[in-house]
Amino acid sequence: MSVILISHHDENIYSSAKKAPVCRKKEPRYVSTFQKPLKIENQKRKRYSHATMGLPEREPTDPSQFLQKNKGVRHKVIRERPYTPHVKLRPPVIPTAALLKEDVERRNKTPPMANFVARNIKNAVHLKPKAPVERVVINCHGDSKKIAAGMEPVYIYEEGFGKVPQYLRAIIQKRERHVQFQKDVADVEQPKCRYVTKEQRAELLKGLKDNWEELQRQYQGLPIITDTIPKINRKLKLENDLKLLEKDIVLLERHPYIYVYSDNDLS
Repeated sequence: MSVILISHHDENIYSSAKKAPVCRKKEPRYVSTFQKPLKIENQKRKRYSHATMGLPEREPTDPSQFLQKNKGVRHKVIRERPYTPHVKLRPPVIPTAALLKEDVERRNKTPPMANFVARNIKNAVHLKPKAPVERVVINCHGDSKKIAAGMEPVYIYEEGFGKVPQYLRAIIQKRERHVQFQKDVADVEQPKCRYVTKEQRAELLKGLKDNWEELQRQYQGLPIITDTIPKINRKLKLENDLKLLEKDIVLLERHPYIYVYSDNDLS
């Protein structure tokens, strides 16, 4: 026979996993480091009475003179009204002399009434008679129609009649300009000179200097004593060649822009 020894019948699985409450220590309140110096400085400061609000403006009233009805200080409210300029109800009276003067000026300016009967008679005398409309009979029954309806070549009265049309004039002018341009191109003489570029100039200088060094080497290799005619002639020839090369080198170095021409073009 089993005996149930459980006395607490409302147990729960969540109660078995309960944790002990965590007690967190409260952090100390923040206190500024300048609090004590400021407090001491404030205590040492000299204070004056009524330093903030000032002295009262008037003496206090006698308690026996208590405030009665309609006896207090009344503040008058100033009402601001919108500005309205002073306008006269009636216009100013114009003097009679000015009115009379204006009437006389108006009468003088108004032209007198024209005699339209005489004017019409004069116009009728000088008026040109109206030309009748030109008509032409088109059949044997006497039916007629206006000539301007296609019977008469009206286009002969136009401004462009008998003249070259605008598009033809444009074509002719274009052709004339083309012919003139070809003549100008043919008449222009082509330049006989040719410009030497920087690369060609540098190449020429390099070749001249190489030739000068080669001739200088040959000149320095000559014997010191020139006792024969061939030796003298060789030395003179080398000296002349060196002078010509030096002259050409100086010319190329001094002038950056050089133009050359062919002997065949000049002949």
